[in-house]
Amino acid sequence: MIKHGFVEKDIEPSAVADHIKELLVNENFKITSDETRDALWEIHAKKSDRERIVLGKVRDVDVVIAGAQGKFEVQLHAGIWGRDMAIPAIEGVATFGIATAAELHSGHEFEMRIWEQIVKQIDPTLKICKLDGLLFKTDDDLNKHMQEHQAQNSGSMMGMGMMGMMGMGMLGMGMMMPGMWI
Repeated sequence: MIKHGFVEKDIEPSAVADHIKELLVNENFKITSDETRDALWEIHAKKSDRERIVLGKVRDVDVVIAGAQGKFEVQLHAGIWGRDMAIPAIEGVATFGIATAAELHSGHEFEMRIWEQIVKQIDPTLKICKLDGLLFKTDDDLNKHMQEHQAQNSGSMMGMGMMGMMGMGMLGMGMMMPGMWI
């Protein structure tokens, strides 16, 4: 999920909601729910077919916009499972891991592409981190943020390598540490 608050932007949240619905329809999604009440817009869109289910492509999109012109927040979530995380029967257990990995990649790419179009409508001067969707006013701020990602990733890879080696050694010996899941 990506979310961000926007302040001092001269755009009506209802115009943002209309733009998002148009983006989703252009992506062949069907708007299944479109509720508006007291400065709150909730949009749910769905696209479902056998290929999307088996290959783990984006099937559900939820968008919430809350606030008024000058101060509002946009939340965007795209995924295969939707809110209830249920696995349809035709997917079966065998495709669960493949579909989940594909969905994470597909969902992230879709969210970033749609998020970029939403942000460009609200404020085309903002810079967007392609990894987490955070917004920045300057290229320098974005570059600093990207350096933090790189530092975290190199630290995470080192930790995962040690944990992976230890876990494989323990499993190879038929042992398992308390709290480890296989």
